[in-house]
Amino acid sequence: MQSQPPKKYVFLNQKRKLGMIKKIKKKIDKFDLKPEDFGFNKKLIINKQN
Repeated sequence: MQSQPPKKYVFLNQKRKLGMIKKIKKKIDKFDLKPEDFGFNKKLIINKQN
């Protein structure tokens, strides 16, 4: 039986992305921004290109 690591390994570039996401979320909370402020709607709009 193989031993399992306590948590999944995260590469450095993944850690950086997670850090950026964390900072963005903190700023969104700080300025009380809503998805509508960024032009996001509750509906998912998919642009299909042929």
